[in-house]
Amino acid sequence: MVRRGPKVAARRVRQPQQARSRRTRERVLQAAVACFEEAGYDKTTTAAIAARAGIAVGTLYGYFRDKRSILLELIDGTTNEIADYIVKGLDPEAWREADVHASTRALIDAIFHTRSFNPGMQRIVWERYFKDPEVRAAMEAIESRVQGALSALLAVLKAEGRLRVDDVETAAILIHLAVEWTSTRLVLGEDEALTLAATDACSDMISRYLFA
Repeated sequence: MVRRGPKVAARRVRQPQQARSRRTRERVLQAAVACFEEAGYDKTTTAAIAARAGIAVGTLYGYFRDKRSILLELIDGTTNEIADYIVKGLDPEAWREADVHASTRALIDAIFHTRSFNPGMQRIVWERYFKDPEVRAAMEAIESRVQGALSALLAVLKAEGRLRVDDVETAAILIHLAVEWTSTRLVLGEDEALTLAATDACSDMISRYLFA
């Protein structure tokens, strides 16, 4: 006869409906960012997050299953905010009748500017990128969205005869990767002088690559 252990009820995570609950949830998210940044993701515990947020651990579990679910929600919020900002600058309508070189510079400025969006959280994201497949998948989904918007813009510019490259899909991937990694390394490194010089150089390089 197999003796079965007691049934353990699944931890129920509630979605906040009241303003007070939403504020508590936001406190947990903000506390998690601070804890992750100070101690690193691996060493941070849910108890530390709860203490930082000024709530009991049991209360935290009413909102999040574990610290990983907190991290994934933070990543979703930060990366989507960045993607929304960049994709807005890739709207083909904004490039019609505009000088493509000036528009390219404005776009590069915008991408570099996104590194000021919650930089602590961005550092945590890149720390986990190579360690957690779900984090990597979330990042790659956002990257795919940005590259898709860039491809669509380049296709319009090519149809208008304003683009000198033929393979817009490859161009979109190369441009996105070049600017993404450059902006991340420089801006998160907090070297303002080098960042400004790199913005100029990236803008010039991409303009020469794309346009006559």
